[in-house]
This record gives sequence, structure tokens and C-alpha cells, in this order.
Amino acid sequence: MDFDLFRDDLGIPHVRAATETALAYGQGWVTAQDRGLQVEADRMRAEERYGEIAGAAGQAWDRFAAKERLAGTAREIHDALAAPERAWLAAYADGVSAGLLAGGRDVRELAGVPFRPWAPWTPIGVFLASHVLFNGFPSILWRAHVARHLHVPGVPLDRVLGLFTADGGSGSNAWAVHGRYTASGSPLVAGDPHRTLELPGPYQQVRLACTDPAAPYDVVGFAFPGVPGVPHFGHAVHRSAGSDQSVAWGITNAAAHHVEVVRDGADSRGVDGWRLHWPARELSDVGVGAWRALLHARTARDVADAFGRWVDPVNRVLTADSTGDVLSLTAGKVPAVPSGAPELALPAAKPADGYVDLPAPAAVAQVAVDANERPVTQRPAGADGRPGTGPRDLRPGREAHDLGWSYAPHRAERIRQLLAEASEPESPATQARIHGDTRDLGAEGLVAHLAGDPSAAADRLRAWVADGAHVEAASTDAALYMRWRDTLARRLSSHPVFAALHEPHDQDPALAPVFGGVFDVAAAVGAGLARILAADWLVVDGPDGRRLRIDTAAEAGAALADAVRDFAVGPQEPTWGDLHVPAPLLPVPDLVAPAVPGRPVGVAPAPVSGNNETVRCTGGAPGVAPTAYRASVARYVWDLSDRANSRWGVPFGADGRPGSPHFDDQHATWADARTTAVVTDWDRLRPADTSLRLLNGTRGAEVWRRDFGADGLVTVHVLDPDADADLLHGWFTQPRASFWGMGEHTRDEVRDTYAFVDSLETHHAYLVRWDDEPVVLLQAYHPEHDPVGTAYDVRPGDLGLHFFLGSRGPVARHGAPLDPWSVLGPAMRGFLFAGSGTRRLVGEPDAHNEKAVRRMQVMGFTAGEVVSFESPQGPKVARMAYLDRGEPGSR
Repeated sequence: MDFDLFRDDLGIPHVRAATETALAYGQGWVTAQDRGLQVEADRMRAEERYGEIAGAAGQAWDRFAAKERLAGTAREIHDALAAPERAWLAAYADGVSAGLLAGGRDVRELAGVPFRPWAPWTPIGVFLASHVLFNGFPSILWRAHVARHLHVPGVPLDRVLGLFTADGGSGSNAWAVHGRYTASGSPLVAGDPHRTLELPGPYQQVRLACTDPAAPYDVVGFAFPGVPGVPHFGHAVHRSAGSDQSVAWGITNAAAHHVEVVRDGADSRGVDGWRLHWPARELSDVGVGAWRALLHARTARDVADAFGRWVDPVNRVLTADSTGDVLSLTAGKVPAVPSGAPELALPAAKPADGYVDLPAPAAVAQVAVDANERPVTQRPAGADGRPGTGPRDLRPGREAHDLGWSYAPHRAERIRQLLAEASEPESPATQARIHGDTRDLGAEGLVAHLAGDPSAAADRLRAWVADGAHVEAASTDAALYMRWRDTLARRLSSHPVFAALHEPHDQDPALAPVFGGVFDVAAAVGAGLARILAADWLVVDGPDGRRLRIDTAAEAGAALADAVRDFAVGPQEPTWGDLHVPAPLLPVPDLVAPAVPGRPVGVAPAPVSGNNETVRCTGGAPGVAPTAYRASVARYVWDLSDRANSRWGVPFGADGRPGSPHFDDQHATWADARTTAVVTDWDRLRPADTSLRLLNGTRGAEVWRRDFGADGLVTVHVLDPDADADLLHGWFTQPRASFWGMGEHTRDEVRDTYAFVDSLETHHAYLVRWDDEPVVLLQAYHPEHDPVGTAYDVRPGDLGLHFFLGSRGPVARHGAPLDPWSVLGPAMRGFLFAGSGTRRLVGEPDAHNEKAVRRMQVMGFTAGEVVSFESPQGPKVARMAYLDRGEPGSR
């Protein structure tokens, strides 16, 4: 299918096509190119084949996936779809297959895995595999374990279970501001989803533009690699009657009790003692119709209608459009569980009968904030206790959206405070203060348990809280607080009060890698630390009949002493950024970037601020490790006045291939909680070669390198016509350059010539550097789009080349190697064959330039026929030369 691919300076793909199916095909194709290993790994998780590449952890997942029938469920959902959705999925799957075959799966991890085309149901399987654990059902198994073993005499079970219902770093932030409170007069929608950090990231920045006159759309947003569309966060623009109509949306997890664990037998112990009652499976519907409908939305009402078809997971949605409408709603299927069951959230004897009737979308008059909090109707300004005259979240009837049992206690309140304190109208620029906020509203309550501690460390923490309790990467006080919190969680998890929780959990030990730390007592205590310390009623009977309770002051003080003893205090004391480093999951174990001179292996290091409780969420596991395993996996600001003002960002980068220029070029910006401008002007984008013969990049960008050991380092860079014009003009005016035909050109004419080449999708110019010294001008092109294509039989995958040796490089300085082509020849061949679509190199030296013809032969080319054609410089007689991929000279 025909589609056009463009990229911006960050390598973000912009796909354009004349039909919706061609666009889906293009999205699948570029996803396979940029995220080939990631989508194949996720596909194998959906197909119960992950063990083929992920070892024991993959085998555990496959056991779980088989138990939950992920592949079968995906097929059933696909078969129940209407024809337009099936065609859309099929086109996307075909595009992924084509992109994988065109080099997307050319990684060592997949070397021994036979290629299998994607089926139309495969994207559904990828979505299910990515979300089956997202609903939190393992926590229900943990709560069943608590109910079985932690008995507190005289205390209702729901209160005991409530000790462990605090947010552990999951969820997301989203907020919307009505146009009456913005500088532009149009609404803003902003936020950041929080998920497990993955490398590459779980979201893919993308633009999808369909030019079909009957149903055009132009959407930027975040896609799930392996799933078509932009189902969670998007900003669409439609041009009508000469003006732009704009709509945007963003979601957060509703923390709803929407997947039930149903007992199979007398109780839920053991792998066969329970089963999931999952709306996606029971209804044979996961909301694919909503995914596609969102691309066609033009108004906030359209978005709300599209989300009316949503199934799983259950989300809170904020949407706004350029007419000024701002709406808030909850979307998905929530089982109508019996009264009281959501609070208990334990394995049920039988599934619920039917689903909850969710409230209708509500208009937002000032602001709306969703951050996984327990929904409570807010009081107006003057009665809510928040200083400032800024806008308030006055949505009515929020209690009707209380559909779960585990909520985040602080982030929504902090965002509401920041909006209320606003001293100027909101704009995309002012949202940075919210995205980057590091104040921990829960720290004051925890540090209060050190009230009787006279130590210098306790004084430091009290002063830190008084100064705002900001969890900054550069702060040693924030590090001390988090070390203390971690140590306290460890101590309490070993306290006799919780001894019973260390009893075996009776679940299948083979599934331990899947459930992760859900049965880890230290992790559970760390997540519920504030509730546990405040529970003066937590008294249990010990094995000898004595009553056991936690002396919170003593435990808090002892934990602080331990934390101080374990780390030096003074100049060598660690900052929070020293300890709190991103620890992403990988598609397969031990994936790292190749060693690149001058650059560390893997991701460029960047310290991160924040913790589980802050708006700038970088969640760890107190009691387990200080590293950040969850975080904001995307940030966005959608400006409904002009999409050119919108902003976005992700951790790491747009390209999932280690060593790529865009593998981690956004990481430092993300770590600093900043965003970059959304670029949608087609004139500012670079056409990309979807035939995969030409390597693309911005002017001056390095696109290839090879270390030749003692002979030095060769790199290839996209030619910069402005910066390199003087160099080229100096080369071309040498007497030996007569065959190049540009000896009479002025410096500006040289610049203009290569600026024209730079504008072409089918012709590229590169500058080859040897130990950073410019040595060769290399031009590569598609022969079918060049005059030479009229003179010989062009084959698919042919790549033409011209090269000019401007300098002998290091040879001129130290005399080794004596022949520069012993290094430059293999380097240029390696670069030209780096494009996976290149099957044959084609040279066309002047037939009378015997030196150039011999050079081609020495480089491994076979001399061919003499041809004549009309070149841009006039009639040309050339000797054709060919080098096929796979021939000895091609390596």
C-alpha cells in the first residue's frame, strides 16, 4: 500500500496516506522499523511464545498467558468486529509484517526465531498482553493472602485490608483548563501517564494523516507499539472552510474494580483455585471500535461518543475542542458487583451480574484534575482550604465515579493547589511547573513520627519538610528521607505483627516472575507505610499469647539511625539522583546498546527527581530498591488554540534500536521534566526513504560509524550545504577535480546545488570523516529517479553512488595505511549496504576516467557495459559498475 513517511528532528514518524487502510499499513510498517524487537516480543507474549527469547521469565509468562487464553481471546474479539475495524487491523498487521521483513527484525535476539506474519488479530493480542496485569488483579490475590493470615481481633476485615490500598506508583496525571483561564482563550489538556518504565518506552510518538476527501483526519499522539491508532492521548486538527477545527483528549486509569477474581472451588488458593472474569473476554470486545473512532473525532462530544465504545481498562477521560467545550467522563465496563464487594475486593464466589451504568459526560467550567484519587466533589474557592484565586475543579457528583478500592492520596490535590495558586493565565509554557513539581504532600505526615527524635538527622528531615519537602535529584535531604522511608519499610516488614504475612501464598511458584513483587511483604508495607504508621489499632495475638503492636516512634527512630549508619554524612553523602536512577524493563533480558566510542553503553545517564507521591512521578518500591521502575512514560500539553503550540515528550527516544541517534536523544529532556514542541508543518519535516536504501538524518547528523582499530574511526554524516560549502568548494576547484564538473562553480553555487540535493527524498549527500577529518563526499541515490535509470536495467534495491576523495585523511599525517582506500573502501561499502533495502550498488564513473573505473574494481565492483545518457552537466558516457549484496567485496 502507498504511504508517505516523514520524520522530524527527533526521528518521530509522520505518516500520510490517501486511505485509512493505507495509513494503518504505514503506521504498522514504521512501527516495525523503529520498534521491531519490542513489537515481536509483545506479539510473542500474546501468543504464549515469549519463552523462545526470554528464557525462564518468558516461560512463566507463557504459562500465565495460556491459563488466561490471551491468544484465543484476541481471536474471538477480532472475529466479533465489524468489517471496517477488521480491515483496519488487517492493514496494520500487514504493514508490521512488511516492516519486519524490510529489516525491522534484523536483531540478534530474533536471529533464531523464524519469521511469522502478523495476523489481523495480533494487535489485539498485543494490547491484551500489555494490559492483563494493568487491572491490578494480582493485588486481589495479595489481599486474599492478607485476609487468610493477618487477623486483628475486633477490627473489621475491610479495615485491615485498607492498610495496603495506597498507591504504589501507578496511575497517571491529567488536567484540563477551560479557555476562560488560559492566555489564548482556548482550552488546554495536559498530563502524563505513569506506567512501568520500558526500554524502548511503552508509548510511541506518531502523527497519522489521512487525506481521503470523504473522511480526512490529522492526529498526533502516543500509540502503543503494535496497536493501530492513538487510543489514549491525541490531538487532532481538521481543516474546514479555511479554518482549523481542533480536538484533544487524555486519559488516566480510573482505578476501578473492573476485573474480578472468581473462586474455582472452596477457596482461591493455588493456581487452579481462581479464574479471571475479564470484561474483554466475557464480551469478546476490548474497544477496538473506540480506537478507530477516535481518529475521526472532531469535537469533544465525538471523543466522548467514541469512548462510549471503550471496554478495558476503565479510564477517566478529559477532552476539549477549539469551540471551547471541555468534558470529563469515565469510560469502560465495570462489573456491577454486590454492595460492599469493591471495598473488600477479594476472590468472589461468582461473577457480577451485568455492568455499572456510568455517569454521562460532565461539562468542565473551570478546571478538571484526574490523578487516580478517590473521586470526591470539591468545595469552591474560599471553602476548599487552598490559597490562591486560580480556577477550581468544580465537577459535580464525583462520588458516582468511585468504582474501586485503591487510590493515590496526594497527586490530584497537589495539581489542584498549583492551579489554584496560578498568578497568570495558563499556557503551554506554564504547564512545566506542574509536570515538574516535586513536592511530596505525604512527607509531613511520615516525618511527624520522628517528633520525639532529637538527632541531627531528624532535625534535617523536619527542616526539609518545613521547606516544602521537594524530592529533588540534587538533594541530600531528599535522599535521606527516601533512605529512611526505605529502611523503615524493611524494618516493619520484619516486625512480628506481620510475621504471618511471610507464610507461603499457595500460588503457583512457576508464576512468580509474572506476579513480580505482589507477595513481597516489604513492597506491600512500603506502599502502605502511612496507613500502617497511623493504625494504632493494629494489635495482633502473638504465638505465645502476647499482644503485639508496633511502637511507631521507636521504629521510626531506629530506622533513621540505620539509614544514617549505612551511608556517609558529609561531602560524600549521596543525593537522591545518585540513588534514584531509571531501571527500565527490556524486551528481552540483557539488551544494551552497542559500545560506541565517546558514549556510554546503553542509555545516557540522567538523574531523576520525584517519587511515588509527587506529581513528577518516578515510582520506586520503598522497602525493596530506590531505583525508579515506574515513571511518567510520556508528557503532553495539547493547546486547542493552535497545535503548533502543543508539546510532548517521552523517556529515551523515538527509535527503539540501540545505537540509533534517536534511541535516547529525548532522555535528558524527559529526566528534567521538560517537553519539546510538536512539529507538524510538512515543510519542516524530512521525507524518509521507505525503500530503506538511504540512511536519513538532519543536516550534519552522524548516521553511521565503524571503528577500524589502529587505522582509526570512520563516521558518515548527512551533508550540511551551509556549513560544508567552503570545504566542498575548496575540493572542487582543485585541478584533479575536473571530472566532477563543478570546478567553475562559486561557493554559493556549490551550496545551492547541495541544498537542492538535500531537498530530495531520492538523492542524499554525505560527508565521510576519518578520525573526524572530512575525507570523502559521497552521494547516494535511487537510480530509478535519476537520469542513469534510462540507460541500464534498474533492479529493485539498486542504490547508485558517486564519491569524491577530497583528502587522504590520516594517511597524509602518519603514512599508515599507505592506501586510504584500504579503509575508506570497506567503510563506504559498509555504509551503503547499511540500508536493509539495498540489494546492489551501482556506480557510473566516466568511461574515460580509467583511474575511477579501476578504483571501482579494486573496491569489489564488476565493470559492466558502457552507456550514454543526458546528465545534469550534459551528455555523459559512463562505464557501469555493480556490486551485489552478499558478494565478497560487499562486506
